[in-house]
Amino acid sequence: MSLNKKALATAVAGALLAGNAYAANISTGGAPAYFAREIIATPAAPVTLNTDSTAGVDATELSWNVGYNFSDGEVRYARVECSGNFRFGTGLTVVSNDPGSVNFGSINGIGTNVLTFSVTSLGGANNVVAADTFTITGDHQITGTSSDVVCNVALYDQPSQAQAGGTTGRIPNSLSAGPYLAFRDSYNFTSTPFTATADVSTDYLDFLASGDTTAATAELASWVYDLVDPDAAGPQTAPYDIDGSAITLADLMATGATGTRIVVSGDFSYATSAFLSSGGNCATPIAGMTATITGGNTATFNVGATALPAGTSFCVTRNGTTAIPVTDYTAQLIAVSAAPTTYAVTNRGPHASGSIVRNGTELQAPLVQLPSGYLSRIMLTNTGSVARNYRIRVIGETGNVISTNAANMSGTIPANGSRFFETNTFITGFSAGTRATVIITVDAPTNQIQGLYQIVNPANGSISNHVMVRPGTN
Repeated sequence: MSLNKKALATAVAGALLAGNAYAANISTGGAPAYFAREIIATPAAPVTLNTDSTAGVDATELSWNVGYNFSDGEVRYARVECSGNFRFGTGLTVVSNDPGSVNFGSINGIGTNVLTFSVTSLGGANNVVAADTFTITGDHQITGTSSDVVCNVALYDQPSQAQAGGTTGRIPNSLSAGPYLAFRDSYNFTSTPFTATADVSTDYLDFLASGDTTAATAELASWVYDLVDPDAAGPQTAPYDIDGSAITLADLMATGATGTRIVVSGDFSYATSAFLSSGGNCATPIAGMTATITGGNTATFNVGATALPAGTSFCVTRNGTTAIPVTDYTAQLIAVSAAPTTYAVTNRGPHASGSIVRNGTELQAPLVQLPSGYLSRIMLTNTGSVARNYRIRVIGETGNVISTNAANMSGTIPANGSRFFETNTFITGFSAGTRATVIITVDAPTNQIQGLYQIVNPANGSISNHVMVRPGTN
């Protein structure tokens, strides 16, 4: 064999197949070609994928190393078998990296998942050798994307043996097997949740400023909605579309009010807006990414085919008049296909997308009464080593106007001490029934503060004591 001739032939073939950079060589463990799992293909309606690199797009062809050194004029028979969800397309050819060394016979099995053909070494100074690479060019069909396409190839002594497959007549060292086409999800939606704190010192009207959260706006989560790199570190940054080009969100996702959206569930009763921001904080709102808030408990972002890359923040702005509640948020991508007969898209999530906690203590006396002849009292205790400020808020039934004395609606509970007061010192009148709800917030950890509401009938000495409740615990 002439080494120089072999090297020249290899170089010529390499130039011929320059578009085949992503070919899956199943003999060497090369990466398969990743196509979009969302492609709709069935046995009744197969889809033809562009797997021909000569088309000038990023696609793939099936390659393998021969694994056997031929003698002059020797003839063997190749069998190429792939998974049942695959069919070899019409118009395919088999080529070698050394085209001057081989002649391929007629190809049998086009339209099925098994090909057979003869391989004749032309001999003389240039035989087929084990290191030679054969490649099948052309486009092929798939009948489903639920499992990857795995192929195996081998050489046999007789054509009947190649047709049958198995071990009988198989040439030693000529068997290669591996993944050829792989199907992966093209997109994903993820959320990294954060915790914001409603500040007790403002009666929970503001957030506690920390990191990227300000008094007015809380950063509740970091989102990513984007295409997925199917091989993490390989040549592809997204799965291939049917035509062999990289798929896009615009290919997959419907836009507009009825298109793909992210729906956030949680308590938005205190919010003026929910929006998305770039830069990993809430300082740079993204145009068109302000949510529609409905029912006080749902915020909807119409994202469509707009990617949200790393560094996208989910933010909420408070209204300054409604107490910020303790709440958790979840977010779900509701996927709507841009081409329902071509691509099947599915939802992602719901994912945790932030929480709001409170940094102090809230105590409630749900029913405070001031009937004539009775004493109505509240006792607060502080077991901590620091004096704590408290504030009182009074709410009542619709139509009942409650008069209060603002001067007596705040104060201090001493360290390791108690504070006792009559309710008529801050509730001074009613327009209807003599009853109300009293809410007390204390700038202290909740495990240091306790409260008791008491009503006494001094005429007969009867006493009714009620431990003040903590929201969410009763």
